Amino acid sequence: MRKQVHSGLIVMTLLALLLSACSAWGKTTDPTATPVPPTATLIQPTVVFVDGTPQVVVEPINPTPTPDLVNPNPVRITELEYVQTGSQLQIIAKLFNTLTDAILRDVQVEVLALDASGNRIAHEVRTVRYLFPRETTGLVQDFELLPGLQADSVEVRVKEGLKDRQLRYSQPLLVKITSWVEAEEGIRLTGWINNSDPYTYSKVELNAIAYSASGKIIGGGRGMIDFVPEKDRTGISVLANIEADQEIALVEIYPWITAQSASLEGGTWWENIEVRQWNFIADDYQHVSGGALLKNLTDRLLTETYYLLTVTDAADKVCLAEQGYIDLIWPKQELVFSPGILDLPVDCVARQVDMIIVPGEFGQFQLGYDPLEAGTPVVNEGGETASVNIINNLNADISRAVVYLVITDASGKIVGGGSAQSGNIRANSSLTVQVPIIYLGILEELKFEASVSIPKDVTIGP
Repeated sequence: MRKQVHSGLIVMTLLALLLSACSAWGKTTDPTATPVPPTATLIQPTVVFVDGTPQVVVEPINPTPTPDLVNPNPVRITELEYVQTGSQLQIIAKLFNTLTDAILRDVQVEVLALDASGNRIAHEVRTVRYLFPRETTGLVQDFELLPGLQADSVEVRVKEGLKDRQLRYSQPLLVKITSWVEAEEGIRLTGWINNSDPYTYSKVELNAIAYSASGKIIGGGRGMIDFVPEKDRTGISVLANIEADQEIALVEIYPWITAQSASLEGGTWWENIEVRQWNFIADDYQHVSGGALLKNLTDRLLTETYYLLTVTDAADKVCLAEQGYIDLIWPKQELVFSPGILDLPVDCVARQVDMIIVPGEFGQFQLGYDPLEAGTPVVNEGGETASVNIINNLNADISRAVVYLVITDASGKIVGGGSAQSGNIRANSSLTVQVPIIYLGILEELKFEASVSIPKDVTIGP
């Protein structure tokens, strides 16, 4: 099995959980290889009859659970904090599996916020798919409160779950070298996620927590990474809710397999795309760009090919983690691809870029062929953009397209790139798209090549 994985110096490049288990606190069921959504439990209102007429009994606004004074819950809450800024409320907790001989599966966790009168003002139920023996995980829950509401206290109730004492599996996902960067949109908590399993995991949730130097939780965030490739690592980045005056001393990021996750076994599907060449560069203005030359080696349409791009500094700290999709790659198509121009944090001196290409699935599209053609790029005055003429050979409008541009030097090495979205391309007509670019080298000695791709959600027709 061979993945399209690449890595090198800037400018070079190039990625779940678990397999299942289980019982209600105490019984055991058979584990499964791929996580399956837990069966939902419907809570029915209490109904009594008064003079033969059914009446619904109103539950208290914040019902108190019945305490169990004999049997301890196997999940212990070790930390619990909340931060409210205006109507934004964030509750952060740490959960610990006290058992040494059981994996806890489908742990139902109820998160509550109460006002000063004890009334419930926010409520959510989360499911922790797996909590391994003596493992700690983090939970970050965000709420948008109604105007004027103020949280006075919060609660986290561990309600139910299943036990698996067969211990067939161990935690395959681990986050290392955590840090933080100041990005344009705010603070991002970053790190490397490592997958030790021979399975690629999809839809992995990330719960990120930031601490002050005194050990107090000062904020965090939740994110998602669509794929964590088998036996590999990739960068992750989670936008966090942290007030500007807070100083971060420590970051912890906890990956979760969810009900939406799947485990994908390795195989020849990794070889459906060939990465013929790749490279990335950084300029003096904290920008990164470049790209890859890709080829669909199959005679089938590939949909939603996924890319993961990680930029690190000399200490292997993740400065930037970018992920996205190439929606369509046509049968046998050779495609130049670029993620566009990416902005680095101001304090990052980029030293390495890693990129992983996860081949998409065989799929179908409303068009049976590729009707778009990209002309030869023409660099505009000033050298910051290039004009690319897109021709629509279909007798119907195409609402938008994505133009990729890759720049190579005389030796064929990629030394720059860019990408841009187009507007509506009229039937049997053309449209010129301005693509922002960065590159290294003397302009007259460089070669510019473009491709055009159609998004899956495009509108065809008037």
